[in-house]
Amino acid sequence: MNIAIRSAFRADRHSSGAGLPRLELFETFSAAEPLWRRLEKDALATPYQRFEWLHYWYYHVGRLQGAEPLIVAGVDDVHAPAFILPLFCGHRYGCRIAGFGGGNHANVNMALWRPGIATCLAGRDIAHLLGEIAAAREIDLFVLLSQPPIWDGVSNPLAALPGQRSPDDVFTASLEGVPPDFQFRLPSGMRKKVRRLEKLPGYRFAMAQSADDVDRILTAFQPQKAARFHRQGIHNVFEDAGVMDFIRAACLDGLARGRPAIELYAIDGDGETLAVVGGVSNSQRFSVMFNSITASEAARLSPGIILMGEIVTLCARRGIATIDLGAGHARYKGIFCTHAQGRVDCFLPHTLRGHALATASKAARTVRRIAKNSPALMDTLTAMRRWATTAPAWLD
Repeated sequence: MNIAIRSAFRADRHSSGAGLPRLELFETFSAAEPLWRRLEKDALATPYQRFEWLHYWYYHVGRLQGAEPLIVAGVDDVHAPAFILPLFCGHRYGCRIAGFGGGNHANVNMALWRPGIATCLAGRDIAHLLGEIAAAREIDLFVLLSQPPIWDGVSNPLAALPGQRSPDDVFTASLEGVPPDFQFRLPSGMRKKVRRLEKLPGYRFAMAQSADDVDRILTAFQPQKAARFHRQGIHNVFEDAGVMDFIRAACLDGLARGRPAIELYAIDGDGETLAVVGGVSNSQRFSVMFNSITASEAARLSPGIILMGEIVTLCARRGIATIDLGAGHARYKGIFCTHAQGRVDCFLPHTLRGHALATASKAARTVRRIAKNSPALMDTLTAMRRWATTAPAWLD
């Protein structure tokens, strides 16, 4: 379906087309794929907007939770894509809501932008664009969570919409300008642990290279992560329907070409997998999606931290400029990260019902941010989680 944009939205000055871009709405991944593939080669985008990543998330997780694709493409007069806005729709509390996919498996969300387009947009242009989509698909509320205000030095137009700071920051480090032979050095107090770990029988650091590697590492990851969540009283999102199928499929896609949709790393030793990290990457950034460590005595040797040091070294040698270790504070992140990148949650209602739900949603996320900075409140939330019986929806 095509919709003409009637706002003051200007085409990229470097566009091969001269007219105003128009919107095309797609309700299947297959219909959107040609434009998406064409754009993502050089797009300004996070790794979580990779076609395969979102496609596998939707097929294995999102559709089971009631999500429906609403992929928005802006195209110019010669049908070249200017942007892709990968949205999903669902119903909650009587409202039809649209937002990014991936749920809490994605650290950051944004559209894919052709270089130069994002800088041409003002907040009123974005608001009008979303208004056109709302009218065409009867959307009550847009919930655009976990957006970076700036990406790769460019302001994110969608983050200019009315919003507030997300409950958690993402912790990052820059690898720009490091030498080709860069080797991440752990603090001096950790080096003795490294030497002890390396002496374990069968010690090795490796990235999954085959389907057998993927299955072996994920088989170790699941109980490790489940035990951790149980101790913390946190809902185990990896036990939600379809989640591990999504992760496995994304780990296998592109594996033979050396570019899986989810990269899987592990440290093995003494007959077991001691630590696991799964992450996504593009030419700009590597982002940690999940991690786990053994519950055996080898945990005292900090295999998770040592594994992350190996990954940082590898990313630097690949020419990746930035790494992030995901959302939420943890002491180990201070070893690697120098910056807490704030994220923005934007809410754009288009009906009275949407306004009411937006007000409630903003208040709930404000409470979550306050709680995460208050040990007493955080303990209360943790205790409440132990009694929770419902899995989180895809749009949380």
